Amino acid sequence: MNVRWMAVLTGFLVDLMLSWLLALLMTPFVGSDFFTSPDLMRPGDLILIVLLILATGVGGYVAGRMAQDDRAINGLLVAVVGILVGLLDPPPARPFVIATAVSCLLAALGGYLSRYPAQRHPRSPNER
Repeated sequence: MNVRWMAVLTGFLVDLMLSWLLALLMTPFVGSDFFTSPDLMRPGDLILIVLLILATGVGGYVAGRMAQDDRAINGLLVAVVGILVGLLDPPPARPFVIATAVSCLLAALGGYLSRYPAQRHPRSPNER
């Protein structure tokens, strides 16, 4: 297992920044009570939860793309670091716990999919 911690940290920061940006932009639509008691029957809350899960998948993709080896593990670790950082706050509401479990899967999938499209290797001077 080849874990690139710089890739994991970068993926986590991408996830964090995207999540903050989404929360900032969506707060007028979902209300400030979203973070304490999200209601899955409200479309805005459901959309924001899905977007936050996708942000973790993007962070996993970035980590996998940077790691270039064991991409899925590096992507999964983005979500694991997010869980560990989330433990610093009070316990989240139940929908967030379920969303966190799904985001672990999506982060690993993002890391796995980071191999596509294949990276181009620079040509040597002799190839033309």
